[in-house]
Amino acid sequence: MEDLNDNMMDDLSDLIFDDETIVIDKDEPLWDKLIQQIIDGNVIPVIGADLLIDNRSNLHNFIIDYLAKGFHLTSVPKTFSELVYDPDYIKKNRRDNVYYQVNQIFAHKIFLPSQRLQRLLSIRQFPFVITTSFAPVVEQTMRTIWKDELKVLRFNNNPAENNDIKNGTDLRKPTIYYMFGKVGEGAHKYVLTDTDMLDFVSSWLSNDSRVRPKNLCSELKDKYLLMLGNNYSNWLFRFIWYSMRKPNLGYGMLAYDNALDESLIHFLEREETFTRQNTSEVIDQIITRLDKKLKENEETKFYKPEENMDIFISYSRSDSEIAESLYKALTEQGKRVWYDKNNLTDGGDFMDEIRKAIRTAKYFIPILSQNIAKEKGESHVYRNEWDQAIEVAISMGRTYIIPLAEKDFDFYNAAIPEKLQRHNALFFSREESMETIVEKITHKMNQD
Repeated sequence: MEDLNDNMMDDLSDLIFDDETIVIDKDEPLWDKLIQQIIDGNVIPVIGADLLIDNRSNLHNFIIDYLAKGFHLTSVPKTFSELVYDPDYIKKNRRDNVYYQVNQIFAHKIFLPSQRLQRLLSIRQFPFVITTSFAPVVEQTMRTIWKDELKVLRFNNNPAENNDIKNGTDLRKPTIYYMFGKVGEGAHKYVLTDTDMLDFVSSWLSNDSRVRPKNLCSELKDKYLLMLGNNYSNWLFRFIWYSMRKPNLGYGMLAYDNALDESLIHFLEREETFTRQNTSEVIDQIITRLDKKLKENEETKFYKPEENMDIFISYSRSDSEIAESLYKALTEQGKRVWYDKNNLTDGGDFMDEIRKAIRTAKYFIPILSQNIAKEKGESHVYRNEWDQAIEVAISMGRTYIIPLAEKDFDFYNAAIPEKLQRHNALFFSREESMETIVEKITHKMNQD
């Protein structure tokens, strides 16, 4: 036995100390956290100019080069500040003219979004996106995905015009937020120069709620920020990060392509920020890992009711086919949906979990069909779900129950609770495409 144990220990020693035998990625827990946060709907991408167009070119630098060549400058400015203070530029222009010139470029030219940006946003897990660029490239990309659902908000450093989200707004509604203004406005209403940036960041850090987008900042401090394509200097990046996270720095990820100051990396890591070089690789990892995780969850996600979902689907087992189609179509739209694939029972513990899921869902959608009419007077779990949802709706103060009724179902005269009939129903036919039905639902949700 002694020889056997010695041999076993030798084998184990080889396994432990041979770096080529075992490769432990210290970042695995950080990847797992990021992917789970994406699935939970807690990740907000913050996209900068480095990610907007292909060939790893910074769109802002492209415009600076374009203007420098157009005015035949002998220098090679690297920033808008260097451009407008160039002696040759000053001879031909007032400094504020640069805003008009940039506006003209975007009025006559559309910049195609990078493949990286399209791949990232096309997975539909990021309905709320912040951009630190004034260019509308992220907005154009999101509009191809979300179409008329997309809201456009911007901060232009004018308290009378700054957009903030409404208190309690769901950040899962498709929205693009211009953190440093949007091209097309007047001088200094979007960030071009260093002075603009200092003015904007100062406003974001202000304690004056009339200046700072208080509600958005309140929501962001608890979110996981995914910083992509933001190639800012050490201290400027810290100011931008702090302006969104104040008073709590929170956690997130910074993906970068160019070398960063080591002190910035150490600062972010101390604040639980995951840093990774090579933005393209990060996006590939996110897409691959997310797909794998969702497939792993596919077999189990129906068995335990989850909380804090976007939508709770309530249905008769006789309508399982349409309920499953609705579930798939809504999840493809990026919605987190509670839907029980199995036959429900009257188990007490299970019903308690269902009640929690209903109480924490943002919307409750009961499917009402001819099968409901046939089952009147029968005891079914979905009737208990209706009762629970009616109680929740009373305290909501907004649309919560969205009945989805088959056209042949006499919704307003059927044997269903009168308090359920008070809610305006959306009607569907089985001949309609599920995409059309989902459009009706999302339109109703976006009216709030």
